[in-house]
Amino acid sequence: MRTQTLAATLLVVLGAAGSAAQDGVERRGGIISDTDYNIFGQESEPIESPFATDRARTRTGVFVVPVGRFSIEGGATYTYDDEDDVEVETVSGPELLVRAGIVPRVEGRLGWTGFQRVDVSTTGFDDATDGITDMNAGVKVSIFEQNTGIVPAMAAIVEVNIPIGDDDFTTDRADPSIELAFDYNEIHEIFGFSGSVKVTSLENQTTEDDYIQTGVALSFDQRWDEEVETFLEYFTFVNSDSDIEDTHFAQAGAIFKILPQVTVDVRIGIGLTNDSTDVFAGAGGSVSF
Repeated sequence: MRTQTLAATLLVVLGAAGSAAQDGVERRGGIISDTDYNIFGQESEPIESPFATDRARTRTGVFVVPVGRFSIEGGATYTYDDEDDVEVETVSGPELLVRAGIVPRVEGRLGWTGFQRVDVSTTGFDDATDGITDMNAGVKVSIFEQNTGIVPAMAAIVEVNIPIGDDDFTTDRADPSIELAFDYNEIHEIFGFSGSVKVTSLENQTTEDDYIQTGVALSFDQRWDEEVETFLEYFTFVNSDSDIEDTHFAQAGAIFKILPQVTVDVRIGIGLTNDSTDVFAGAGGSVSF
């Protein structure tokens, strides 16, 4: 049943974008193509460079996928934490994010961390848990497409959790979130500054009380040329529930354009407080079509 729900939701996102593209033209084109036609053979803007991705940073980007076009992003993440002689390791993937241009300045979004494994070990005890995680679906709306003076490029992202995960990896709720992303990408030829503020409604799994989590991410960006981009990012999660500790992190990463429609990325980060995960690393990529 959960697999059927995932497939049905994916078809809705893809179908909406396909029907939104212009019709009545010669049917041609392909997934890796810089033609004026998308995978449905409908006229669309040609792809001259990979679309700006929403990974590997924590913040979501301001770029919106053009009408009739798609971006698929994915990867894997490893985390390690050692607190009070209890070691916790997690591996997750494929971290899928499907983005589809529905109408001008609006994209549909379907995200799924996928599979997650958690290994816990301490003196005389070892345990492992694995399973699939919840999905999330939503839209991104471009507010200001370009950075003009002191006004950054901006976008709003609204999403809701789809509780399809296994028992140990689901919230069992349709938790909503809203995020405001900004980008000062025109302040210098190489250097830029971007970030986001995200507010999510969650439930304390112990007390079953609702609380608000506010995520803030700030990224110092460097675009060295058309093929290489790097970043240094700070991000934090602040919780309105005093029983849940706030966390703070810093990470560095790079994004490489390897083909006209393909990118790969790597990142590594550390926790800045005792209650934050000690170390994490990840890699992934994207394809635009």
